[in-house]
Amino acid sequence: MSNLHNESEVFNTLLQKFLSLPKMNSNPTFMEICQMGGDRFEERCSQILRFFLTPNACHGLRGLFLSSLLEVVGKEDLSFSLNDTKVITEEATEDRKFIDITIVADDFVIAIENKIGASLYNPLKSYVGHIKKTYSTRSNHIFVLLSARPITDSAEIGKIKRYDYYYVNYRTLFDTIKKNLGTYALNADQSYLVFLFDFIRTIENRYSTNNMELKRFFYENRRQINWLKAEYQKFENQIQQLRKERIGELLTLIKARTGADWWAWQGWDLGVEFNKDTNRLGIEASFKQGSFENPLGVFGIYITVWNRKHYEPYREALSESFPGCELDEHPENAPTRIYLHIPVIKENDTDKILDKLTEVYNIVKAITEKIK
Repeated sequence: MSNLHNESEVFNTLLQKFLSLPKMNSNPTFMEICQMGGDRFEERCSQILRFFLTPNACHGLRGLFLSSLLEVVGKEDLSFSLNDTKVITEEATEDRKFIDITIVADDFVIAIENKIGASLYNPLKSYVGHIKKTYSTRSNHIFVLLSARPITDSAEIGKIKRYDYYYVNYRTLFDTIKKNLGTYALNADQSYLVFLFDFIRTIENRYSTNNMELKRFFYENRRQINWLKAEYQKFENQIQQLRKERIGELLTLIKARTGADWWAWQGWDLGVEFNKDTNRLGIEASFKQGSFENPLGVFGIYITVWNRKHYEPYREALSESFPGCELDEHPENAPTRIYLHIPVIKENDTDKILDKLTEVYNIVKAITEKIK
């Protein structure tokens, strides 16, 4: 009893910790939907930044990004031409290293090392030498490490200071851009504003404070979480075994009552099919969770097709025979199927379950004998 009590305390403590974490927006961004991550995510982000940092690009935001970046590094007194400022990605140095983003204006040049997740292994000395030599006529050479993650490693901090780089966190830059957006937004192409905020939220989702706290929670509690997952899986397995045993009993009884060739898919899903070679229609049934005291407390029956077009010949007849039943034509996890849900049976009563299954079977059998 004491051991069960201790386990319960551990679970409750873990749950309370999790519930106290800041909530995140769980809806995916368009970039996340397109799975624009992986090895080249940093490169794609550099291309997006190049677009928005270019003052005369078709986004219509003019100098918003560049002015905001200059403000963050304390160089807001520097001016630039909207039409003559160039933004380059992957500029090569003499020793064949590549600078992520280079911004070239009349009086200054900015070299940006863009870091999304990787460590700072880059040859900053080479970048500095190349910029100072290639753009020697510019009065101001500005070097920026733009990072999505916090820089806390002492070696990385030392490297940044040694080569006079400004450390700029993405969040700081984005906050400044949002603050300055104002009238820029009025003249902007609205479709690119949507893309901009999608890009911002994609980065924030990866490295926001909320996300980092969640990662820290998983890391610090991984042993207890793995234990909880294992205990929950035992619980699920026990329930599934009960369902399989009960479905096995019902399978024998419904076969005897109807004389039809019912099946039990994976042991837990009771089913029968009609018109297999034409417009295949079926009945399926299974137990759903009622309560922790009675895992077999709800029995669901539904009429279904495996190919959406096969439902059409039966639509009118099924609607008339089962009025008021819920028709799910766009199931989230089964896009090719349609389900007509019969009202559930809220008790594990063999006679009631068999009576309802037989009733539904006889109606569907009559329909499918008339409609092939």
